[in-house]
Amino acid sequence: MKRFWMVLLILPSLLMAQTNTLTLAEVRKAVLANNPSVREMLQRIMAADAVLKQVKSAYLPTVTLAGSYSSFDTSTHPDADPQNRYPDAFNQFGGGLQANWLLFDGFARRARTLAASYDVQRSRELADDTRRLLLLSATVSFRQAQLAAENIQVLDQDERFNRSLEEDSRKRFEAGTVPETDVFNFSIRALRAESSSIQARLDYETACTVLVELMALPDARLPENMQPGPVSSVLPESEPRMEDELQYALNHRPDYNAIDSRWLALEQQVKAAKGDLMPKVSLVGGVDYTENEGVSTVDNYGNYESFVGVAAQWDLFTGGRKINAVKQVLAEMRALGEQRESLRLSIRSSIQRRIDEAQTALAVFSRQQKIYELSAKVRDSVEKSYKAGVATITRLNEVQTDLTRAEGAVAASRIEYLLALENLAAATGRILYGTGDVGM
Repeated sequence: MKRFWMVLLILPSLLMAQTNTLTLAEVRKAVLANNPSVREMLQRIMAADAVLKQVKSAYLPTVTLAGSYSSFDTSTHPDADPQNRYPDAFNQFGGGLQANWLLFDGFARRARTLAASYDVQRSRELADDTRRLLLLSATVSFRQAQLAAENIQVLDQDERFNRSLEEDSRKRFEAGTVPETDVFNFSIRALRAESSSIQARLDYETACTVLVELMALPDARLPENMQPGPVSSVLPESEPRMEDELQYALNHRPDYNAIDSRWLALEQQVKAAKGDLMPKVSLVGGVDYTENEGVSTVDNYGNYESFVGVAAQWDLFTGGRKINAVKQVLAEMRALGEQRESLRLSIRSSIQRRIDEAQTALAVFSRQQKIYELSAKVRDSVEKSYKAGVATITRLNEVQTDLTRAEGAVAASRIEYLLALENLAAATGRILYGTGDVGM
């Protein structure tokens, strides 16, 4: 129910922001506001903060209130009358208030507090990494929807072109100037374009369904006025440098920073484990009261006691438990160091791949655009020749097929270039700060 109301709070702003389209920025905003994984990580941060407060409580004294009630059945056998045993019974009430304040524990308390604070920071960084991955998923789905929409437009245009030629060839057939196979040819090509358009619409709906899931919207489909907008015609031509991108990633990637926070926490855990090898000194004090009721042989019915002092405890032998606790944490630190190096290599490899993909996609896009422009000129020329009775239907089919493929390739290469840049932004962590936003 709480998630439903959160969706309702952000949904009006999305509906008002765009009349008929949905931008990538709006999708990302909705994902970060509504996705359950984000709220899950927020709860984990709260849990880590609660652990920190538990650890800090060790700096405060512990005060304990205790009470007891006992019933005793006793008997006496006095030396003056060895032949007889005298039964007796009484009840005992007791209560006490005790305080214990740890003064020194080898600085283990301070180390545990610092370790818990680093774990809180690690929880925040893992939450940021969840956001990073969600933003990447939303971006990929949004681009897939845009690509499917572009394909639908291309295929619909191809279908309309073939339907037009189908009508023209039908008139020519009826006039006896072309065979009926020309009519069938354009009918077949129009049906193929229509069939491909149906599949492209399925791809579009699938991508939109994933967006609905990521944005945690109440319905299973996107509303009509929240459809993904078209791809921007203006493309960035930046040339990212490997060294700059890698350095930024190692400073800003939350999953990499989370390993550093965990390392700092383990360092403090080592100090805490070593502190457990030291003696513990505490300030203790308390008040106790005992009262006996129904005692026939004792005149003392109430007893007050109070005490205050310093207590020390030093475990001289624990079977190796404490020293092996130190070894355990040191081994975890070595394993974490290997994990950090593995992630560093993975980040470096990912950034290099994304840079290569972006450079390749941009080069492909510029060439596909030229191919499309030339294909359009060729198709228009052949179409005029065909209508004039000079070019054959086979030639017209070839150039129309080339144009359809070229137009689809331009749309695909444009989106692939944008997606390559956005994958790079996700690999470096820029996507979290909006510095990697490109296109629509």
